[in-house]
Amino acid sequence: MKVQRTRLAPSPTGSLHLGNAFSFLCTYALAMQNKWDIVLRIEDIDGPRKKSEHIIETYELLDWLQISWSNKARIQTENLTPSKSLFKSIVSKNLAYHCSLTRSEMQHAMSAPHKANRESTHATRPTDINSHNKISPNNLSNWRFVSNLNKTNVHDQISGINRIAYRQDFVIWTKEDMPAYQLAVVADDHDQEITEVVRGNDLLESASWQQQLYTAMGWEVPRWYHLPLIAGHDGNRLAKRHGDTKLTYYKSKGVPAESIIGLIAYWCRITSKLTPMSTVDFINGFDVNLLTMKSIIYKKEEELWLLDS
Repeated sequence: MKVQRTRLAPSPTGSLHLGNAFSFLCTYALAMQNKWDIVLRIEDIDGPRKKSEHIIETYELLDWLQISWSNKARIQTENLTPSKSLFKSIVSKNLAYHCSLTRSEMQHAMSAPHKANRESTHATRPTDINSHNKISPNNLSNWRFVSNLNKTNVHDQISGINRIAYRQDFVIWTKEDMPAYQLAVVADDHDQEITEVVRGNDLLESASWQQQLYTAMGWEVPRWYHLPLIAGHDGNRLAKRHGDTKLTYYKSKGVPAESIIGLIAYWCRITSKLTPMSTVDFINGFDVNLLTMKSIIYKKEEELWLLDS
């Protein structure tokens, strides 16, 4: 029987915040309830924004929340072999081409009038990809995957069937000679034999692109679990304008991990009122079927409760 495995995949581009804690605790609870293996991968392909202190901080905060994993943490940029191998395979299948157009130039080309809508969808795509790729790309070129013109069905374990159309060829390899997120995550998930992907629903559209890469390689697509996002009081995704929501901020204020977990338990409808909770009790009470499909608002009174706890 194939081992079921999920991953925690934080990016060290900033300190972990309440939204990250929500995602990681839900992932951990699902893994513990279903006896999945769980691995940690630091996704640091964003180059100059990565900071080693945030990697160390990530380990400390996960330990603070009593979240564990089974492997030595994998630093994505320390082993790009899976990404390079996938990229070469995609290019060899004539399913990717180099392109020096910027995103705005791509959008402009797509909006220009053409004879048929189907043609305008990929007006920037070479008519003969094999011949085009024999010409050496310049130093401004990204590599784009030949995206599916049809809608993609993404079967999500939380929200059900989602029909998603993406009408622009997406970047899989960058002009910095680095894998783009869409390719890197597929390459590493396949290499680490990930069968269950749990993450925020802002990446639901990405699942449709990633499925195309899995299909191109004949690989089995993992099961998707896209969680609701945590939003600020104005309904928008948590950001600096909502104040400091970093876990380090609350920890420095003396807020215990059990209060952070208790707030997330309240968001997950495990409890009907705010009360501190242990990680073990969170796991025992968590029910993925109780999650809302809408964004969860982090209210000011909840922040006051945290700071007073």
